Amino acid sequence: MRTHHRVAETTELGRLSRAGSWLEQAISSLIDHAKPVRVTLLILAIAVFAAVGADQVSELFLFTVWSDPDADRYLGLLASSALAGLSIWYAARNAYRLSYPRWPALQDPQNAGLRNWLPRLLGAAVPLLVLLGYLMALHGVEHGPCEITVDCRQRSWRAMGLLLESVLLVAFCFLRRRVLNAMFRRAKAAPMCVQPSEELRVASVLDLGRFPLRLYASTIVLNIAATVLIVWWPELLDGIGPLAILLIAASFLCLSGGFVCMLADRRGLPVLSSLLLLSLLLHTLRLNDNHRVRQYPEMSTHQLPATVGAETRPSFDDYAKAWLDDRCAGRATCPVVLVSSEGGGIRGAAWTAMVLGRLTDAISERQPNKADEPLLGRYMFAGSGVSGGSLGLASYVALLHQSNPPGNAPLEARAQSLLKHDFLAPTLANMFFVDFTQRWLPGAWFDDRSRALTRAWEKAAEKHGVDAFAQPFAALYRGSDGQLDTRMPALFLNSTTVAEGRRFIQHPFRPIAMSITPAPTQPIWTAAFDGSAWLDPRVPLSEVVLNSARFTYLSPAGTLNTAATPSPSPSHLQLVDGGYFENSGTTTLLEVMQQLRAIAMQRGQTLRFIVLHISNDPDIADFVTQHDPAQVVPLYSTACPAVLNGTQRASSGELTAPLKALLDTRSARGEYARVQLLQALQPDDMLWHFRLCHGDYPVPLGWTISTPVFTELQRQLQQHYPVAAMAQTLEEQLAPR
Repeated sequence: MRTHHRVAETTELGRLSRAGSWLEQAISSLIDHAKPVRVTLLILAIAVFAAVGADQVSELFLFTVWSDPDADRYLGLLASSALAGLSIWYAARNAYRLSYPRWPALQDPQNAGLRNWLPRLLGAAVPLLVLLGYLMALHGVEHGPCEITVDCRQRSWRAMGLLLESVLLVAFCFLRRRVLNAMFRRAKAAPMCVQPSEELRVASVLDLGRFPLRLYASTIVLNIAATVLIVWWPELLDGIGPLAILLIAASFLCLSGGFVCMLADRRGLPVLSSLLLLSLLLHTLRLNDNHRVRQYPEMSTHQLPATVGAETRPSFDDYAKAWLDDRCAGRATCPVVLVSSEGGGIRGAAWTAMVLGRLTDAISERQPNKADEPLLGRYMFAGSGVSGGSLGLASYVALLHQSNPPGNAPLEARAQSLLKHDFLAPTLANMFFVDFTQRWLPGAWFDDRSRALTRAWEKAAEKHGVDAFAQPFAALYRGSDGQLDTRMPALFLNSTTVAEGRRFIQHPFRPIAMSITPAPTQPIWTAAFDGSAWLDPRVPLSEVVLNSARFTYLSPAGTLNTAATPSPSPSHLQLVDGGYFENSGTTTLLEVMQQLRAIAMQRGQTLRFIVLHISNDPDIADFVTQHDPAQVVPLYSTACPAVLNGTQRASSGELTAPLKALLDTRSARGEYARVQLLQALQPDDMLWHFRLCHGDYPVPLGWTISTPVFTELQRQLQQHYPVAAMAQTLEEQLAPR
């Protein structure tokens, strides 16, 4: 009996040992087969992560597959998906034709089926990933896009087109040799091997044959040519859509990167690790920094500033006094409109411009003489913006006093038309061609992707007859005769310094501490840098907006150097998105408000502040509904529920808790700043909070926006805010009596 048990135990142990050995061999074989195609697998892994976990990318899928009315861009998506799929398939197929002594599993005849089908499946995965991204994005639309778009049936065939393309790619890879052999038999020519594994394995890349070598050489030449063309013409790939650009870049990277890996793998050279170390070394030594802040329109992002422009900026003191003289003469209490606009990419820009544009248009409709200066713009003294909110404020101000707007279109419509341009496509083209190349080159040679973004803003504005983005920021506040012009609201656009973690406040005036009489006893900015001490008087408006919107990694940190003598201390700064410090913009607005009130008190004038706070994060706590009921400041905010109020947040582990705390303090600082602003208001002041809610359609954070997003913003503005009644209230407050 015991002998029987021992035999059974031995048999079971042998079976488990064989199963474990088979599993180990299978895993080892898969790892060996992944090594020659590691570039492709890395690209596909990043694509899966982006398709599933990035809201900005989700909007691109919805825009391209569903809501974009342009059929040509959809055809461009299909063509670029096919190109990427064929490139991935061809690169993997040729990689498996080489023999690799270091990886014996690649020579094992038992794995021939894996080598035959893996390239085909990888190639067919590209359109399937696009389809997956679209379906995941569609799942995030709470009520379904049928409630947003005109006709659901119009777009359903687009998803089927991607599925059909994937099937056709597999069919092409599987059947093409059989079809060719049938043709060869009729011509009595020698047939081709049906399966790739039946082909003769080669020991050198040079033995692959003339056609593969010519194709790889052509790919490298085309890659270089595309990079050079994008350097000189950043808008080269505009019009085909961001997703198509990503797929084209992936095609080049798979073929070129696969070819380089084949050259190195035969010799056991760690080429990818070496390139990564080279890039890190150049980055650490700052030998290829092409992310410099442009100090004047002609400056490139890869060069140091050469000169310092003459000081032509007005002083804040002169501007404030001239503004008060013009608006407040003869008024016992003078109304002053102040705006703070939070960050949030293109949704922050669009929401800000739409709120201000609709209020401006609604008040103008009530004015008997519509040719007059818009009443809201006239009494708007300043706006403080962060990131996308800065772009929205800059767009509003640039359009506010646009001479001869086309067809006298409403300001809101003009703002939408300006911001609907695809700002992401040229940025991605530069990122994956020019900036990617720059990372491996010593020395700074090319303009970076941030310059592509500012050029996109400038070009979009120029198409609408607005040149303010390409002109010096301070030029907005000087008339054609060089005299001070107070028609434009003063913009205070917030950035953050990297090493110090402080606010960097950009404005069109001379350093404010030196431009106020009498000199203030306390610093104007609390623990912050006055940007005018570092920025050239000629700095373009687009660059100022960019410095406020440098959200990593799409817009890299900007290196700020100055040619001023003597230079301020520190002479070297790095700027990132203003939202890193706090995303509300209210800290700076409160300081501007306090300084303006002090100037007015010195002149014996009484001010009533009307603060418009524009936020775009549906999850923030509503500071208006939480205010002290004993405070009698007139307030208004939408009834949108605050998601964070009264909800239980999950606890974090010991590894993630410190990082999560660091990230969450950013939101907490914004909440603190908003409450501080509210508490600083006096009983005669008023505050309106315009906020976004979770709606029928997801609103993205990136730099491209679709028609359904504008539709959702319009719906919320219409349903949540009595704009007509609010316009009447503002007119009563602002109109001279």
